[in-house]
Amino acid sequence: MVLLREKEQEVTLTMNEQPVMVFKDVVKVYPLPAGDVTALDDISFQVERGEFISVMGPSGSGKSTLLNLMGCLDTPTSGDISISGTRIRDMSDVELTNLRRDRIGFIFQYFNLFPLLNIIENVTFPMMLKSQKAVDPEKGKEVLRSVQLDDSLFTHTPTEVSGGQQQRVSIARALINDPDILLCDEPTGNLDSKTGAGIMDLMSELNRKGTTIIMVTHDSHIAEYSRRTIRIADGRIVE
Repeated sequence: MVLLREKEQEVTLTMNEQPVMVFKDVVKVYPLPAGDVTALDDISFQVERGEFISVMGPSGSGKSTLLNLMGCLDTPTSGDISISGTRIRDMSDVELTNLRRDRIGFIFQYFNLFPLLNIIENVTFPMMLKSQKAVDPEKGKEVLRSVQLDDSLFTHTPTEVSGGQQQRVSIARALINDPDILLCDEPTGNLDSKTGAGIMDLMSELNRKGTTIIMVTHDSHIAEYSRRTIRIADGRIVE
């Protein structure tokens, strides 16, 4: 059982019912020579398993900081964050690295693929990091097919395929270790509108199959694909 303490009550959840992510009174302050900057100010929310959430807000609102904390790339100044029932404040650097590798998939606006590796090698690279040995490419092929990439492209390098195809490769790479959460940073921001719509249709299909997705976007049309929107301004969640 997992016990979540709310301000006015205690809620007891079974492991199957627990949220995949909980932020509780999270504050993030960056100390700078000119004075401290509060990037996030008392943020609280939770993400249920199978949700599709968009995070929106103006430039400088705290979206990037929020995404970094969701992905365990940074830690809060105060408050608590739990991922799949694990409180990250209590974890070592090695444990946080393993959490990112095993529980969280990342999709970036600029793909972040390795240019000298072919598509299969790019997708299976997280598997190699997890196992510390050579991996069977068959699961990579299976995941690439699930994101509708043609087999004829599997031995190409990223520069030999289109932007939309590169984004499908990055989605497959994010899914290879069966993460609990898929974090997307402007996943269509570097694509034309038609290709972007195709990527969002794919992500909607992944969500219908049970993948939990949290997507940062500035585009209200892209946000319409999600089922819930978290709006942030000046480091706070707003209605």
